[in-house]
Amino acid sequence: MDSMDGLTTIPTLKKINPNVKILAISGLLSSDKVNAFDHLGIESFLYKHNRTDKLLKTISTVVSYSRLQINEVQNLN
Repeated sequence: MDSMDGLTTIPTLKKINPNVKILAISGLLSSDKVNAFDHLGIESFLYKHNRTDKLLKTISTVVSYSRLQINEVQNLN
């Protein structure tokens, strides 16, 4: 979505699929923008300068949590 910034893209994605999992990554952000991202329902926010192992751990955590949610829903049925 080249014509949108993250603060516009995230609500658009959530409208298309309310269950979408989003990891936001940015290099330079003001504290106001970080607070704005917090209110969008993203799973995690990382700065671009994080190490690869931090990114991989965050992705693993979000995927594991998503699997737990899926299992819980399946067990209800």
